[in-house]
Amino acid sequence: MNAQHLKQLVKNGAYRALGETTVALGVDGEQSRALRVLMYHKVNDIPDNPTTVPVSLFDEQMDQVRALGYTAVGLDAVLDFYAGRAPLPPRAVLVTFDDGYCDILENALPVLQRYGFPAVLFAPIAYVDARIPLPHERELASNGVRNPTLDWDGLLELDRAGVRIESHGIAHRPLVELELDEALREVALSKLWLEEKLGRPVRSFAYVKGSEFHFKGVHVSLVQQAGYELGFTSVSGANGRDTNPLRLRRYNIEPYSPRTFELVLAGACDLIAAKDTVVGTHARRLFNQALGTASQ
Repeated sequence: MNAQHLKQLVKNGAYRALGETTVALGVDGEQSRALRVLMYHKVNDIPDNPTTVPVSLFDEQMDQVRALGYTAVGLDAVLDFYAGRAPLPPRAVLVTFDDGYCDILENALPVLQRYGFPAVLFAPIAYVDARIPLPHERELASNGVRNPTLDWDGLLELDRAGVRIESHGIAHRPLVELELDEALREVALSKLWLEEKLGRPVRSFAYVKGSEFHFKGVHVSLVQQAGYELGFTSVSGANGRDTNPLRLRRYNIEPYSPRTFELVLAGACDLIAAKDTVVGTHARRLFNQALGTASQ
C-alpha cells in the first residue's frame, strides 16, 4: 500500500465515522440544505492518480444521486435561486468539475448524458491548449502519470453538450498568494477571455484551492466587482437560502464507498468542514507532509 492509498483510507474512514455518528445522533438540518454542490477533478482509470474518481465509480455515484431522490440542476437554476427568481427543486444537486481535464469530455460527459445531468466545468484559461501540466500535476507528470487539459475545441464541445464552462482564473494560483492587482487580473481577465471564446456571459468563478486559507474577503469583493454572480469555494458543506452566493460550499468527491457517498450527500459529514478553515488547512498540510502526499 502506498502513501496515497493510505491517505484515501484514512479520509474515507474519517468521513464514514463522522457521518454514521451524526445519523445516530439524529441531527437533521435538511432545511439548510437547499443545494448540494459536488466537486470533481479527474474521472479516469489511471492508477495512483490523486483527485481521480474511476469511471465506473463516477457512473455509480451519478446513479446514486438519482436513486436516492436528488435532482441534478444546472447553473441557471442556481443563479435564479440566489437572485430570488425561482425556487430550487427539493434536494437539488449541482455537479461541478475543476481544472478542465480531457477526461471530463472523454469519460464524464457520456455518463452525464446517460443520466440527463447538466454540470459545470471551471477552467483555468492559461492551461487551455497548453501542453504543460497544471502546477499540482508536475510531479505526477515527471513520474509518467499524465492528465492533459482540454483545448478550446474540447471546452466548446462540452459547453454545447450541457457541461457549462465557467472561470477558474488564469494560472491556477490561489488568490491569497497574489498581489491585489494580480488577483484582479486572474478574476476579471479570465472572465473576459472566456466570454469572448464562448460568446456568452460567464457568471461564476471557482476559487483555486478554495479553502478559507486560500482566499479572503477582499477577493470575494473582487469577484463581485468583476461581475460574477456566484463564487464556488472548496469548503465542505451544503448551501441554504441564506448562504452568500459568492461563497458557495462544495463537497469534494473522492472514491468513496456507496455508504460514505450517501452520508456526504445527506449532509451527515458537514462538520468535516473544519479541515477547510485556516487552522484545518495547516493541519492537513502537516498530515500530507507526514504521509509524503503533499502537492503544490
